[in-house]
Amino acid sequence: MSKIFKSISAPLAIALVATPALAAEPVGRASPTVEDLKVEINQLTAEVEELKKGDSPFTVNGYYRLQATSETQNLAARGEEFGAPSDSSNAFVDQRLRAKITGNLNDNVSLVWYGEFDSPWGQTGSCQGDDCGKLSADGVGVETKNAYAELKVPNSDWKVRAGIQGYGFGKYESFVTNDDMNGISFAGNVGMATLTGGWFKWEENDRDSADDVDFYMLSAELHPSEVFHYGLTGAQISNSSPDALNGTAARTDDNYFGAYADFTYNKMAYSGSVLYKKSSGRDSDATDGDTYMLNLYAQRHWGNASLKIHGIYIPADDSSNGADRFAANQSGWELNSSNLQIFGTDYYYNNGAQGARSVKDAAYQGYGLMGLMVSGDQELSNDYYLKYGTGYFRAADDAPDSAAQANGSTLGTEVAAQVGKKFAGLYDISLRGSYGFMGDFYGDDPEDTYKVVAMVNISY
Repeated sequence: MSKIFKSISAPLAIALVATPALAAEPVGRASPTVEDLKVEINQLTAEVEELKKGDSPFTVNGYYRLQATSETQNLAARGEEFGAPSDSSNAFVDQRLRAKITGNLNDNVSLVWYGEFDSPWGQTGSCQGDDCGKLSADGVGVETKNAYAELKVPNSDWKVRAGIQGYGFGKYESFVTNDDMNGISFAGNVGMATLTGGWFKWEENDRDSADDVDFYMLSAELHPSEVFHYGLTGAQISNSSPDALNGTAARTDDNYFGAYADFTYNKMAYSGSVLYKKSSGRDSDATDGDTYMLNLYAQRHWGNASLKIHGIYIPADDSSNGADRFAANQSGWELNSSNLQIFGTDYYYNNGAQGARSVKDAAYQGYGLMGLMVSGDQELSNDYYLKYGTGYFRAADDAPDSAAQANGSTLGTEVAAQVGKKFAGLYDISLRGSYGFMGDFYGDDPEDTYKVVAMVNISY
């Protein structure tokens, strides 16, 4: 217990410092008062709004996010290997600044640059240099997330975007990819259908098409009525390279076919999606395989609140070559919309643990996945808000032909909540936490996991 109290001291410190600002009414503490703070915030907000009315064709928006985190040590960060749950813990403070500069040159042409600076306190983060994030703290540390030109076709709703941009399988829980990539995309309407698509170059290698990696995608969304719409998706990752990339095996084509639908009735919204993957090796059948994923949702809105139920199913991989499964990808954004931090992706994470253990420990290892999640949001009085989520996860098969026998089928159950307060529509202060009751998949008596984060989030 003492380990836990020590490890959460950093997030609690931020929370304690922020507590006076979260108070609904001042309680007679020394100057400056909460009212003084509100006046300063309102004045700053008014000045920002006045700047936005200027004649410059360039606008800037983004966010600054400061987080103090305490988490179980084996909740690995993106790109790190996951291990068995441990009672060891990490505590750290990190920050992220993102800025998007948009230049609207005229009604039809715009240029966009979107950058990021990550700086965990006392560590280098995204910065290059011995002192980055440490004493002296200077160095080269800005990442380019997006850099593109967008051209709108005059007198139409068609547009073309060329350059580094975000693209992927957002309609399918961000499996396969949902990342920044270089290429060209388009969007426009044909009758009642909205068409989107693109071609992206993931790897050029020797500037010879014989060793390239390309990504193609085409989607059509149709709106037969105001309460019902559906979409169809086709995509291909064409890997001509001798090396695997983003989960696609070397010298292999991964083909994807998806469909989704959304239906609204009164205050209820129902939706679902299915995504099928077919892999074909170019030189042999060693990487041939197929699999699919099913997602079902039901959501209810009332007043300032919403509640969502989400179920997911991915079959286990019973192939002899381990190719009947979805593979881990670089973007790491799966299951991000249920307010979870351990078995689902932590929506707000900067440089700590991304979460998504259910996907990485089970689905990507060949055990498949079955999950049921319930989440909700509630706007409270005086600009307070509450977010919460819970989920139960298990392997579709704890002994598939393509993987070693697991200890059991149950991955575990997660309970999560976040409470915060918004100020002047510009920033909010919050405290969120998750607790994972780890199941027998990880052993006979695995240690439970947790994550606690105090956050200041400024949007501009």
